[in-house]
Amino acid sequence: MQIGELAKQAGVSVRAIRYYEELGLMRPEKRSPGGFRLYGAQNRKRLAVVTFLKEIGLSLLEIRQILLAKKPSGADKATVSFLLRAFGEELELVEARIDALNAMRSELAKAVGILRSCEHCDHEILLDALACGGCANLGPQEAVPETLEIILH
Repeated sequence: MQIGELAKQAGVSVRAIRYYEELGLMRPEKRSPGGFRLYGAQNRKRLAVVTFLKEIGLSLLEIRQILLAKKPSGADKATVSFLLRAFGEELELVEARIDALNAMRSELAKAVGILRSCEHCDHEILLDALACGGCANLGPQEAVPETLEIILH
């Protein structure tokens, strides 16, 4: 396939693929008689790996180091150590992001639950600290999500 088709399948721009080639991250499998770059399944897989590594937060320089670390005969201990360190650091960052997102999700879920009950409330002013004080949904102050606690006070 030509570069445009590869870009379309991978969800990246043609310019990105050309830039990856300049950095040594990608290489066309061959060229057509007309000089067009031609790519195959192996290129698509490699591009998917580059995209994945970018998505987990690695820079293109780090990705280049990873892809160039493997020797033609296979990975040696130094390569394994390098990959373990790079992936281990990224795994810690991903886990921290997941923890932060889970906390955010919990806060939002509590707030949404309270706000849904407010839709059916008979009070004239909703989310009023005095009027809502006796509401079962807003029970003890520590159960109220911080987001709503700030809004209520």
